[in-house]
Parts: sequence; structure tokens; C-alpha cells
Amino acid sequence: MIKKLFGWAYDLIGLPYHFVKLSIKSFKVSFKWSWRQFKKLKFKNIVKLIIDMIKESIAQVFTLLGFFIAWFTLTGTAQDIVGIAIVVSTIIWLVTIRLRD
Repeated sequence: MIKKLFGWAYDLIGLPYHFVKLSIKSFKVSFKWSWRQFKKLKFKNIVKLIIDMIKESIAQVFTLLGFFIAWFTLTGTAQDIVGIAIVVSTIIWLVTIRLRD
């Protein structure tokens, strides 16, 4: 079944069947590991983290507003690049809350 499913990739670019099979197997293993780690998290800790993220966002509302105004005033490719940079930096900022405490 897998060979039929990925047969087009094998025919198109010469991708070996074993490589595709190994990639699928490693994806399944990593997904199972990630799911087990997720199940170990406690609901209380997740809620606390979300509340901390909301508090941090409220505390930095003017910074986020400045980011939005800067993004809104740009056009074209600059707007795309700055938008991606804003999203990535905001995600990094929120994820590292525990490191800054």
C-alpha cells in the first residue's frame, strides 16, 4: 500500500522505496513520543502558562501596538518580511516567559 501511495515519488524523482518507508516509520515514532510527552503535561501547568502569556501580552500592549502600526505602514515585500519577523519574535517572547522569570 505504501509503495502504491508513494509510487509517483519513486517514478518522478527516483526516490527509493526504503527511504520513504524509513521516513514514515521515523515520523510515526516521533509522533508517538511527542504524544506521550504531551500526555505527561498537567492541565494545571498549561492553564498557568496561558494565563502568564495573557498577562505578559497585556503588559506589553503598547509594544505590540507599535509592531502592528509599523507593519501596517509598510507595503510589498517589506510588509511580508516585517510581518514574519513580528510573529516569530512574539512567539519566541511568549515561549521564553519561564526563562525570564
